[in-house]
Amino acid sequence: MGHYLIRDCELADLETFTTRRAQILIGGNRIEKIGKTLMPPPGCEIIEAQGMLALPSFADCHSHLTQTFMKGPLDDYPITSWLVKLFAVEGIMSEEENYYSCLLGCLTALRCGTTAINDMAKWPLLDSTIEAVRDSRIRATIGVTIADVAENEAMPLVSIDEALRRTEAVCDRVRQDRGRLRASAAPVGLPACSGEMVRSLKLFAKEKGLILHTHLAEGRKETEMVRKRFGLAGEAEALYECGALDPNTLLAHSIWLSDHELDLLRETGAHPVHCPSTNLKISDGMPPIAEMVKKGIAVTLGCDGEASSSNRDMIREGRLAAYLQKGRTLDAAVLPAAEVYRMMTINGMRALGYEDLGELREGYTADLILVDMDHDLSLLNPSYRLNNFLYAANGQAVDSVFLDGELLVRKGRFTFVDEEAVMAGARRAVESLNRKIARL
Repeated sequence: MGHYLIRDCELADLETFTTRRAQILIGGNRIEKIGKTLMPPPGCEIIEAQGMLALPSFADCHSHLTQTFMKGPLDDYPITSWLVKLFAVEGIMSEEENYYSCLLGCLTALRCGTTAINDMAKWPLLDSTIEAVRDSRIRATIGVTIADVAENEAMPLVSIDEALRRTEAVCDRVRQDRGRLRASAAPVGLPACSGEMVRSLKLFAKEKGLILHTHLAEGRKETEMVRKRFGLAGEAEALYECGALDPNTLLAHSIWLSDHELDLLRETGAHPVHCPSTNLKISDGMPPIAEMVKKGIAVTLGCDGEASSSNRDMIREGRLAAYLQKGRTLDAAVLPAAEVYRMMTINGMRALGYEDLGELREGYTADLILVDMDHDLSLLNPSYRLNNFLYAANGQAVDSVFLDGELLVRKGRFTFVDEEAVMAGARRAVESLNRKIARL
């Protein structure tokens, strides 16, 4: 990798929520220098960025890439019947169909400014998932979903020994790739897992230095079932008693929680992952995000699977997160834009274990985006760049994406992949899957 000089961008400072005119010199995979006027070294590529907002790239902290092709077939189902239909569709997917589903999901996320994704994959489709993630060049933490309690008649179950074997296999695959992939332990959640399963996977995760990625208190009925089963206040308290809550635990949804359980999240440093589109579309409910932030809990954001969210755009998720909490609390000052950006950037990157991502600083890894603010009539006001990107734009405003110092998206186009070839393969794959779904 060579050098890039990003010239005269509007550099975002998310701590002060201000921007300033600056130049950014990228060398190798690092941000070498940030200043008003920088001299490009020999052979440096110049990126003219006047009128462009420079931001840290985004972290999508909860995802199911396999579901990218399931936008449409699973629309308008409540969560119980939605899950049954989901398992049926996942069970008939071929490796090729899954490959293109995952690849399209990764590329869409990357195009919208996301450079790190946290995915729950399906064990039978692990190989094609990893291949797709690798070909997309995105950073990804991958775990295979694990369950040993029948939440419904379609739930695939495994023993604890088999769960540990599968998670070890993911670790082995990640080591073989030696790239941008990491492994996680991924129990589905307590409605579908025993306490012993969660404890075993958390112990494994601690031994291997992995995050634990699970669902928490997503459905009201399911949460009540867990309360009765464990005889505790709720799912978060049950995870706490299992020793599963700490700063290396990510908790997707985190909706039906008591005040006491919020205190447990704050005490342990576990990270809720807010997925607003899914919570609304399959009518899960609205989590107490405003209360979490007030307590100092480091909330993150995720797009979830497209079977339930229909999108991979973190700006769309961030805006919806802010609007929902303002409407829920009837307080317009709740969850301001600055906090939402923290959820999408530094909170998410730290939760995933990246210590030098999520901020634009000299010496940090060069994951960043440039947003074109001067060619959209709704974004022209130079005094409110950050507010307007979040509240008036979407990920399509992203012009350029750097990941690990590589320029992967420029002027809204990928620099490393033939988009037409990908789309042709994806069309064949989704049409094949649609024919199978019609026969279910």
